[in-house]
Amino acid sequence: MRFFYTLLAGLVMYAGTVSAQTSITQDSVRVDIKGDKMPRSNEFRTWDIGAHIGFTYPNTDIAASDLTDDKVINKLGFGFNVTKFFTHSFALQASFIHAKLSGIDNNKPYRYETTVNYDISLNALIQIGNIAFLKKTPNLGIYGYMGVGVMNVDPQVSLDDGKTYLNGIYSQYQQPYDTMDYSNTTQLTIPFGVGVKYRIARPFSLSLEYTLRTTNFDKLDGWYKLLSEDDAYSYFNVGLTYHLGAKEKPIEWVNPLQTVYADLYDMKDRVDLMSGDKDKDGVADLFDREPATPEGNKVYGDGTSVDIDGDGVPDAQDAEPFSPKGAKVDAAGREIDTDGDGIGDTRDLEPNTPKGTLVNNTGVTIPTGPAGSRAGGASSVMAANGYLPSIFFELNSDVIDKKYHETLASIALVMKANPDLKFELNGNCDIRANVDYNIKLGLRRAENVKKHLVDRYGIDAARLQTVSLGKNSPITQEHRMNRRVDFRVLPE
Repeated sequence: MRFFYTLLAGLVMYAGTVSAQTSITQDSVRVDIKGDKMPRSNEFRTWDIGAHIGFTYPNTDIAASDLTDDKVINKLGFGFNVTKFFTHSFALQASFIHAKLSGIDNNKPYRYETTVNYDISLNALIQIGNIAFLKKTPNLGIYGYMGVGVMNVDPQVSLDDGKTYLNGIYSQYQQPYDTMDYSNTTQLTIPFGVGVKYRIARPFSLSLEYTLRTTNFDKLDGWYKLLSEDDAYSYFNVGLTYHLGAKEKPIEWVNPLQTVYADLYDMKDRVDLMSGDKDKDGVADLFDREPATPEGNKVYGDGTSVDIDGDGVPDAQDAEPFSPKGAKVDAAGREIDTDGDGIGDTRDLEPNTPKGTLVNNTGVTIPTGPAGSRAGGASSVMAANGYLPSIFFELNSDVIDKKYHETLASIALVMKANPDLKFELNGNCDIRANVDYNIKLGLRRAENVKKHLVDRYGIDAARLQTVSLGKNSPITQEHRMNRRVDFRVLPE
């Protein structure tokens, strides 16, 4: 029995270790992890029901002393159990066994056969195989248990001939002393067990188990011997367990270290997010609401691209970065111009102007025709106060941005539709830099616009005059809007 007491002590020590680890984990939880992040038992399947079958080996007075003896008789046993897991590693198990025991003494003319009507116990079970450092989801578990219960037995003793039955034998000093009736005897039992189980499918597990069923009496074989040890029997069995419940995973097949690893990876991801900036916009990924900002885009504090006019097109890709608020724009950020007269729909007072018609800054048609006629002339043009769209420039630059090429194409169409008109191109600058520098910069801007219209669209250069206003004609306090070239129709 010394082995089994050692096993019992080991199980108790392991249970204490598990308890200590739980306490440490709880302390760390209070410091580092929010309570609602820890897994709870109700998130898993915690109830098991199982059935088992196997063979018995008696440890009684009437029995072969050598396991290899041909008189060793193994009988079948079977039973079932119900298990409730409270943690990943600890459970209570209710067990039932029905079995047969049989033995023949090597030196005495006796044999017996005992029916174990029931062997019922409540066991404390510890499982250790699900704690794994190298495998996320374990499939092999090792467990041990001990418990307490009651056993009801019905022994029958006979002579070795198997025909002469005795009620029971009381022996003193190795000699038969008296016969007694030990049938239907109920006594205390203390079981010990160890086993391994393997998860074969999501709701099923297969187990291989050895259990020693100790008793506090010497009547299991119907032979009571004075000063002898109490009887016991071993039960080797194979079992099938079904994990009850609607949850996805049985709790005993969940590695409790998964939570620790998940928290560590979560912490690592957060650190990476705080220190990383994948789109290189200067805003850490953790706070970046637009984590894939195109390179070169200016961004707000939350990492979203700057969009001054709020039209949904970032300024870096916006051909008209100052579209009127609420205006509908195309993919390039230009305000929708249904009639193609160069005036956006929100400012166009004549939204259905015929194509090629010269309009003023509100989209109203400018009358045109031979000089001095009632239909047009320079006087009528000036009276109508006609204007063409402006071309804007970057800081300290006289290069025409490609996004204004379509605007210049529309201007060229208007000029070709009105061959008698001449235009003045006014170059403008913002208020920075000195007067002389801005006059020269404004003139270069006007000359480049003129050259573009002449070279690409064949506009007669004699119809285009360039003038620089420098920084003398600002239209707003915003520098960007002042860096422009305006068009003015010249009087005849």
